[in-house]
Amino acid sequence: MEQKIDKEVFDKFFTESYCPVDYTTVKEEFEQIASVGNDIFTGSYEARNLNRENFILYLTSAAYCDFEAAVQEAMDDLNQEILDAVMDVTENTPDGDEITEKYWDTQRTLLKEFLEQLYDEVISTWR
Repeated sequence: MEQKIDKEVFDKFFTESYCPVDYTTVKEEFEQIASVGNDIFTGSYEARNLNRENFILYLTSAAYCDFEAAVQEAMDDLNQEILDAVMDVTENTPDGDEITEKYWDTQRTLLKEFLEQLYDEVISTWR
């Protein structure tokens, strides 16, 4: 009989299986996305006085999605077993996204951290 997957079981599996992703994994792709300069922002970069605390709010949807995809791909490449479990739970359980919340939270946290690092290393130098 197959074990019932609930949030507690998934969280334990995630914690024991997760291979950490660091900025160096996505750095080249992030810099490639940002290489278009101010075009990653809506309107004029200078006009809004963007800073580390607010720049993410002004990213275009396309740029944000590109950064998000880079993080997801890096995370999934290093954690194929977790990705398989997430897909299985999400597709076969009515509350799958709630069960796999730790995966999605980790991905959002990495995206924010990596975007802030991109700001520190690249975007802040545009002034």
